[in-house]
Amino acid sequence: MTKLFATSVALALITGVASAQELNVATANLSAYIDPGADHSNVGSQFYVNAMEPLLFKDPTSEENIFQPGLATSWEITSPTEMVLTIRAGVKFHNGEDMTMEDVVWSLENMITPGYPARIERSKEFFGNIKGLEIIDDVTLKIMAEKPEPLFELIMAAQQGMILPKDYTMGLSGDPMATEESDFIAFRQAPVGTGPYKYSEFTPETRIIWERFDDYWGEKAPYQTVYVRRIPELAARITALVNNEVDLITNVPPDQLDVINSTPGFKTAGGVTPLFHLMYFGGGEKGSIITPELRKAMVLSVDRDLLNEALWGGQAVVPSTHTYPQYGAYYTPDIETFEYNLDEAKKIVAENDLEGTTLPFYTDPVYYTNGLLAAQAMQEMWREIGINIELKVVTSWNDPGTPGGWGSPDQIHNWSNPMYFADPHGSFGKMWAPSGAGMTRGLWDPSIGMDEWTKLYDAFRFETDIAARNAAYEVLMAEVKKDAPFLVLYQPYESWGMRADLDWSPFPGHIPYVLDFRAGYIGDEKNGISK
Repeated sequence: MTKLFATSVALALITGVASAQELNVATANLSAYIDPGADHSNVGSQFYVNAMEPLLFKDPTSEENIFQPGLATSWEITSPTEMVLTIRAGVKFHNGEDMTMEDVVWSLENMITPGYPARIERSKEFFGNIKGLEIIDDVTLKIMAEKPEPLFELIMAAQQGMILPKDYTMGLSGDPMATEESDFIAFRQAPVGTGPYKYSEFTPETRIIWERFDDYWGEKAPYQTVYVRRIPELAARITALVNNEVDLITNVPPDQLDVINSTPGFKTAGGVTPLFHLMYFGGGEKGSIITPELRKAMVLSVDRDLLNEALWGGQAVVPSTHTYPQYGAYYTPDIETFEYNLDEAKKIVAENDLEGTTLPFYTDPVYYTNGLLAAQAMQEMWREIGINIELKVVTSWNDPGTPGGWGSPDQIHNWSNPMYFADPHGSFGKMWAPSGAGMTRGLWDPSIGMDEWTKLYDAFRFETDIAARNAAYEVLMAEVKKDAPFLVLYQPYESWGMRADLDWSPFPGHIPYVLDFRAGYIGDEKNGISK
């Protein structure tokens, strides 16, 4: 592959430059819709921060939880169950309407008690403990929680809490005086926010154009126009870059970094991504083939360090448990949930007469960088313990209960667990809490039963003492180790290719894959833009 691209680079005509104040970006994937409240995909996370905003910002340059004024100018946590915010005046939506308290309340209410089915999962995951809102005056809003809420600021800074225009959205379909499901469906294709860029064009899964929003309340966007187009094939993305058809490309695997870096005028930037690649066993206990013993044997037989060396050149991070350094006091690397023990795996297979078991493994060819290669490597590792894997390469997630679908029994999938915010609840909880995406899709039936799992999870979720909360999290990880419903592989080292004069890199304080082109977060010598 390297020789192929090296030849392409050598033959490329390095001509033409981006027009002044323009940026051209090629992504491996592009969203099918724009809706910050419903979306939690890795693809979608790329496309919100430039155009939509929550009440609080989180400093993207820091791994620590440093919060900044957003659409709220100030805030105070007045009790363990109450937070009071002052809403910013002088904010305009992209359609020219002024943002009011009514827009803020309507946006949050449609996350706290959503009438739109696509938002229900996100509501439970992010706003499940928020019981209501109280307007104190024209600019002051109180947010009330059911139980003591240690995560108020993180929730208010999340993508899912971005503020939308009430009248505009309600007027997109049906009765303009009522909030209807069809309004949100229409909004997905005609999004409007408050950010420094506005969506001037959105073609699902194909193209996004952002234009500078001249009425933005804060520092103006550095580019007049940002063009984003989907180029799913890696070879085509690299060729577009070195031919100066685009200025920046996403999802460059490690074996192509030297190709770009050795080409005059181009470079790469990257880092360890706050996201786990993992594989899970579908269907919980509903299948007859995937037993707890089989899961344990398959988890124990995956040499994750070898995968890291072979696929990522050792630059990925292989964790001992489901934890990130960004958690600060809640980072728990001393817990050992996942381990490699080939002898023990073979013993389990022999004792339970599992040799010869055959299972399908579903994977997209390009969605996860090195995802298919990792599946092929694990196929060989499992063959060593007598488990046969049939790889099924698919280009979309199928419906639940169907072959390749979420929660379908007796099959394996690759997946990811991003860090949506810097707390264990913002990653593990987002997926594996009782209301998390993995649980609601039937990916795990805890052997202790869901009622007991809920008790254990709530004991962690709402604890405010650091030591006690970490101890409660260790109890959760013990259940994961016992049941082996999934295996965290690694935090991938993701890379982007770009013109050499671009000063841009992913920021450690963002959720994974965010393309942040706001003022102060990108420099572009050719266009006269500095950070």
